[in-house]
Amino acid sequence: MQAQTRVDSTGNKVSATAPGPITWHIPEDGGTPRDPKRIRQVGLREFHIQAAFEDGTVSILRHAVSRMDLICTNSSSKPVVISLHIDLSEEGKRTDYDNKPEAGMKLRDFIFIQKPGGPWQQLTGRTDGWVSSIQLEVPPGDTKVGLSPWYTYTDYLAFVKALPEGPYLKKQMIGRSDGKREHWELTITDTTVNVAQKRRIFWKAREHAYETYSSFAMEGLIPFLLSEEAAGFRKRYIITIHPMTNIDGVAQGYEYRGSYDLPDARTLASGRLTFETADRLRPDFAVAWHNWVAPRDRNVVFYTDGEQGKPTPRAWLRFTQLFPSLRSAGHRWKDEATPLKYNWEGRSLSLHNIHQYTMKQYGTRIWGWEMPWWNVKVDDARKAGASFARAFLTTLDELGSNAVPPSVERPTVETPQFRMHEFQVTGSAVVKNPFRDAMLVGEFTAPSGKTKIIDGFYDGGDDWKLRFMPDEPGEWTYLLRGEGVKILQHGKLRCLAPKGHGAIRIHPENPYAFAYADGTPFFPMGDTSYGLFDDSPITPALQAAYLSTRRKQGFNFVRMEVGHSHSRAQANPRFWAWGGTAQQPDLDRFNPDFFKGLDTLLFQMRDSGMNAELILLNFYRLPFTDIKLWTPERERLWLHYLLSRYASFETVFMWTIANEYETHPDGVYRLDTLSDVKWALQTASFIKENDPVHHLVTVHPVISSSTRGISPRSPIDLPWRIGGFYGNEDAIDVLSQQTGQTGEGVRWNEKCQCWDGDDLQLTNSIRVDRVFKKPVLNSENGYEFLSGYPTMRKQVHHTDKVRRTSWRIACSGSYFASGFSGTIGHSDSWNRIDSPNRYTFALKDEGAGNQLGFLYRFFTSLPFWRLQPFTQVTGDAVALSDEGKVYVVYLPHGGPVTLTQPTVATWQARWFNPRTGKMGKPAKVPHAGKLTFTAPGLGDWVLLLTPPVKQEFRK
Repeated sequence: MQAQTRVDSTGNKVSATAPGPITWHIPEDGGTPRDPKRIRQVGLREFHIQAAFEDGTVSILRHAVSRMDLICTNSSSKPVVISLHIDLSEEGKRTDYDNKPEAGMKLRDFIFIQKPGGPWQQLTGRTDGWVSSIQLEVPPGDTKVGLSPWYTYTDYLAFVKALPEGPYLKKQMIGRSDGKREHWELTITDTTVNVAQKRRIFWKAREHAYETYSSFAMEGLIPFLLSEEAAGFRKRYIITIHPMTNIDGVAQGYEYRGSYDLPDARTLASGRLTFETADRLRPDFAVAWHNWVAPRDRNVVFYTDGEQGKPTPRAWLRFTQLFPSLRSAGHRWKDEATPLKYNWEGRSLSLHNIHQYTMKQYGTRIWGWEMPWWNVKVDDARKAGASFARAFLTTLDELGSNAVPPSVERPTVETPQFRMHEFQVTGSAVVKNPFRDAMLVGEFTAPSGKTKIIDGFYDGGDDWKLRFMPDEPGEWTYLLRGEGVKILQHGKLRCLAPKGHGAIRIHPENPYAFAYADGTPFFPMGDTSYGLFDDSPITPALQAAYLSTRRKQGFNFVRMEVGHSHSRAQANPRFWAWGGTAQQPDLDRFNPDFFKGLDTLLFQMRDSGMNAELILLNFYRLPFTDIKLWTPERERLWLHYLLSRYASFETVFMWTIANEYETHPDGVYRLDTLSDVKWALQTASFIKENDPVHHLVTVHPVISSSTRGISPRSPIDLPWRIGGFYGNEDAIDVLSQQTGQTGEGVRWNEKCQCWDGDDLQLTNSIRVDRVFKKPVLNSENGYEFLSGYPTMRKQVHHTDKVRRTSWRIACSGSYFASGFSGTIGHSDSWNRIDSPNRYTFALKDEGAGNQLGFLYRFFTSLPFWRLQPFTQVTGDAVALSDEGKVYVVYLPHGGPVTLTQPTVATWQARWFNPRTGKMGKPAKVPHAGKLTFTAPGLGDWVLLLTPPVKQEFRK
């Protein structure tokens, strides 16, 4: 019989009959679920929790349950890892799984815990239907577990009673709830100013029992209102505060409005008291604070404002300029392009809802706030409470004196379709750190009526920039507004005939291929130059020469990193991406000079026809590898700044989260199967949510998803593949491979000091990843050696191997990025780790550059986007076909090959030499069931079969 964990609903801990030290108990003050039978042990240190509504009536809610407050006790002397499965369906009664903004069950993949003596911290897991699953480490003692940080009735009393009364604060217990709990009212004002000169505000929180954010925000609001900074507000307003409205619901573990307005507000003591307070105060303004668990990143400010009897967004636009930006937490304002949706001006009103009652009876102007807990700490909530008050009261002052600055009209601008236009704006920030807490936001409305939201970026001083790439011809209208910065401008943008083809996408006719936004097929052939921007030896002249050379050879994208060389940054502050210096960093700010230099390079790449695969994080160097300094908040800030600054560059091919992502978070080659993969997927999702152009996203691996261990040296189930981790995940668009460097057919060539031969599993690796119907890109299969140049610890490959590998990849239905020892661009790193060898930037190679150019020109003369792997071939060969139209067969070592299936009566055959780029003369070949050919010489050869009629292929 399965042992059960025993739980005492009175709050007393009892030992468990189940093996192991973990027991659960339900706190008397606010614990939920109240019934211990809802907590079941389903495995060794694995528990299922059925969350409950608890309000004593039928829930009117249809989204996931939003409250759970339990204590997990570890009675041993060592930490214990447990798994939780939290069912939020209320026994199947909840029906809004993901079809409303408030639902978002797929995003309810996080909980909060508070370990003994520690702060509340967010843990992320996964969801499966209505169940959220989390794995956590429980230290000895009591660990609090909740869907959000707790704030109990006891906490409320402790806070209120600790507030010292004084000349500006009056405290009064104005009644008791049905459960005989205390209702406290706080009044804050400057009593030396005549009451007749003041306006009244009725401010309350915690109407919904689970909304703990609003309680913590109250702990920030009240000290602010009593501060010297708020002295002017105290002279102009009488502010009456009910810090906790639904005190019985909070204390009894209810979720929603039980004990406040369920079943009827005025039949309950707390509800009657709230309505009586409104009648007593007859306030000019009423403020209600709420919060939700999901949607996890959407905030709402509802408000009341009109001009000449019509609703206007004026108040919302001003408030959001004065309130710190939500972007630092990964949040946004919900429906930010349509704020009139939350304006109460002119609404039909009811007498049953306290807000509508007050508005209807006394003309009260209603304001409110909905805020989510996701990515927010308790102290952030307190600071946000003060920030709301500062922005709200300033907005009221300006509305009252008709001093709200109007939007400034800008001259009409013109830009070609698919070409970035940069808006430059000046504005003063109202926050101390504009990089983190302010944002320039653009709202662009296309001729078709669709709206795009584009984030700008801070560029130092009072300078702000926003980059926008229009994708629809005609006249656009736009609004530029600040968050935490005083900016409000509007204008028109005329989108002219296109220059260029737009951003690179997945081909609409072939999920394995690429095309530009206008449908033009794109054959990616990349080179690797990690430190092209900031590696010490690479001067601007070398950058220009490199781009010119590679582009002439046919390469059309460069794999490059952002902020690669820590060494150069120490020597030249211009190459330090953050605030401060490399020696004394300020990772909450950025260095605009660094990014202006990167801007210049990307513009140069655009003008030369070169694209960038931008690698966003580098876990080989500081600060990324310092797990104490490089927090999730700073990583989010870094990524958002890069996306805001570079997403509108049409020259961005795709975002790569990290090179060898398995080195996350500390630079060690170690695959943590769950946490590393989850981190990569969460990061990819963040990128997609914040990239308005929707560039492709990938992650660059070194360890196969078929590994049997945790390191690159661990055995794997052949062939190497990555689709087991990312193939079925929408967050990853392209499956990047790193294979072909080693294998049973690869050997070290002592004479040339490089690897030679072939990885015989290369084609199979591509085949097993193609089953997921995504492009496969081998982005690190072997850097070509350079005679007399150091070997990067034997990480160099012979020209013939590089060429053969590239053709194998292309003819297996994949694409590749190559690399050359002289231009890989990580001299600073290798000069340190491979001393006394010295690495420079040498723009020369052993021949692979031109030979890969032959490959590029060969494929781009064909309908390459239609070619698919062709398996009816025997011999040492790999082939592609657009059946009945064209066949491409690669023979890496020459010799014979036989094709079965081509049905055209007569074929035209030509041999292509991949070493010289020469195409042989055509020869007609009659079809006789099978076609057999023998390469015309030694070495590798390519056979091209087409019908004898001349083909016209669209490029």
